[in-house]
This record gives sequence, C-alpha cells and structure tokens, in this order.
Amino acid sequence: MLLEEFLQARRREGKEERIDALRGISSGEEARRERWSNGKLQVIVGTVAFGMGINKPDGAIMNDRALFQQLRPNIAGPRESGRAGRDGLPSECVLFFRPADAPRQSSMVFYENSGLKNLYDIVRYCQSKRECRRSAFFRHFTEPLQECNGMCDNCAFSNEVEELDVSSHAKLIVSMLKDIQENDQRVTMLKLVEKLKVKQKNLGPDLKKDELEHLVIKLILDHVLKEEFQHTAYATNAYVTVGPLAKLVLQGNKTIKFEMSTRPSRTSSSMKSSKRERSSGLDDKLDELRKELASIHGGIFPHSVLSTQQISTLSSQKPKSIEELEKIIGKLKTEKYGSRILEEIASYESDPQQDAEGIKETKAKVVKKLKTKRTVVVLESSEDEA
Repeated sequence: MLLEEFLQARRREGKEERIDALRGISSGEEARRERWSNGKLQVIVGTVAFGMGINKPDGAIMNDRALFQQLRPNIAGPRESGRAGRDGLPSECVLFFRPADAPRQSSMVFYENSGLKNLYDIVRYCQSKRECRRSAFFRHFTEPLQECNGMCDNCAFSNEVEELDVSSHAKLIVSMLKDIQENDQRVTMLKLVEKLKVKQKNLGPDLKKDELEHLVIKLILDHVLKEEFQHTAYATNAYVTVGPLAKLVLQGNKTIKFEMSTRPSRTSSSMKSSKRERSSGLDDKLDELRKELASIHGGIFPHSVLSTQQISTLSSQKPKSIEELEKIIGKLKTEKYGSRILEEIASYESDPQQDAEGIKETKAKVVKKLKTKRTVVVLESSEDEA
C-alpha cells in the first residue's frame, strides 16, 4: 500500500512522468529500470527485492519507508543503506521511523528466536539521538571504528540534544497499566498514549503525542514495560503491560532520562545544501556529453562513460592533454572518449561567460536542478516480505 500511496502523492504533484514503480521483473518493468538507469526517470519506487540489487553510482538519496527488523549483514536494511552515494559523492540515506512501527513489527517477529531482541536493537538505533549511526554499524559487524566527521545526523547535531527527567511520567504510565491489568483489560501503545495525553498535566514538561510514544517505546527497551501478544482471526495484536523493572520506577529507585532534540525540523531549503548540488556549467556540459556518448556507443548507461565523481574532477581540474585526462578517467575511457571530452572542455574554456552563466542558472533554478540531477530510490518492506 505504501507504494501506491507514494505514487499517488507524486502524481497529485504533477510528477508522474518522472516516476514509476517496480515490483518484479517483467519486460515492461525491465524497460522502466533501463530508463531510470539512463537518467530518464529521476525517482523509482521498488520493493526490497529490487532495492537489494541496485548498483547505480549516482543515486543521491535512498529513502527506506519501512523499518528493517534487525542489523544483520544478510538482511535488507543495512545493505540498503549502501545504495546511495556509490560514486563517492555526498548522499543521503534516510530511514523513516515512528514509534508505532515497533509494535507493528514486533507482532510479526515475536515468535522467532531472538526476534524481539533483534528488533529492539534496531529500534534503539532509531531512537538514539547521541550514538553515531556509522559506529553502531561498525560495532555490530565487528569492524574497526572509523571517524564519522559529522556525516550522520547524530554527530552533526550532537550539541542540540537535551536530557529530560521524565521519571514522573514513567510512574504515571506504570500506575495506569497496573490499574488496567487489575481490571482484566489490555491496551495498545497508541491507546495508552491517548490516555496519557489527558493525565500528564502537572508532571513537569508537557510531552507531545509523538514524544509520549517515544517514551513508551523507551520504557519497553529499558524493561520497565514489556509487550504481550494476542492472536485474532485476522491479525496478531501487540499490547503494552508492566515489565520486570516497573517496581523500581514506582518506588523511585530508577530515574528515567529522555533525550529530546532542540534543533528545528529539517526544511527543504536545509536539505538542498550538499556539495552534489553545486554544479558549474561545465558539469552540465559534460553530463550532456556522457549521455550523447552513451547513446552512440550501443546505448550503455551514461555513468559507464563518466561517473559523476569523474565529471566533478574534470570540471575542477580542466585537463588540456590526453596525458592529464588519462590520469583522471583511465586509459580505456581516454582512448574511447578522450578527444570529445577534451574538445568539450576546450570549447567551454574558450568562452569565460559560460561558467558565470552556468552558476547563475544553477542558483536561479535550484529546485529544477534537484529534480533533474538527483536519482531517488525509495524501498519498501511489505508484510509479505518480512
């Protein structure tokens, strides 16, 4: 359903001519894949099975619209994160997460060995606002730690997180759940949050609905609460109840700290500042040239002629000889395309106005450039695939 909803939303915005969906491999869908690989489609929506095989170098954004269930090398989620930025340029990998995803997924994996533990590990990863995202992957896969240099959101905004003491909220939650249990009733996380919104007055910080949801999930991860599951004829429901450490919270022997971000939500303008978007006029000329050469040489993919990183290097260094060009793109590509590339660079250099005009055009039409220069991959896990 998420695939259909995403497509419909894009079409309402008038973007259907640049987007398509892939759910399998038929002759028609193979043609769509080729159109995307050639840059004629800028956005593609696919299932996990499709996303796992992506090797397009200039994908700039990878959006995962479903929570993956564990951090394991052979599971889709961690591998999906490597689909963007395969050309070595700055890219974004975004995982959409909300607390309601946790009970939805837990009801599908609770019967597996270590199913809940693995799921809670990835939920903890999503909830954290301080731990380096990359370091979490390195540690999990027992690889040597590498410096993040502010590439992940947590490292980039580590000084914009504050801790709140929400022990009073935790006590209220535990008390409410005990009352519910004593009345032989059950409550889901979402229903519990609705009750909390009414009763949280005079407890200190007034938490918003999504913050209360995050708090309930945190208490589950910290074993203050736990999930219980009940089968029905149509589904398996996840309910929240008191956990092994609930008594410590009621007695005041356990302090509950809650991380909150103090930075404003990311706006579309703040997301448009990566280096990938700062192209010169020569970048655009070389991009058009690689498409032309790709068509001439048997309809190969444009990035097989010149990668985006090579275009960036050519644009900055502007080689003037075959020897200089060969150091950037290699001997084979120089033999095939070298004369045309040097000709394009020389033509551009002979007209100094072109660079200024190219930069002016980039600034004036930044939204249009974003649509035409970025390849976006959206992957979705369905219940059938999980």
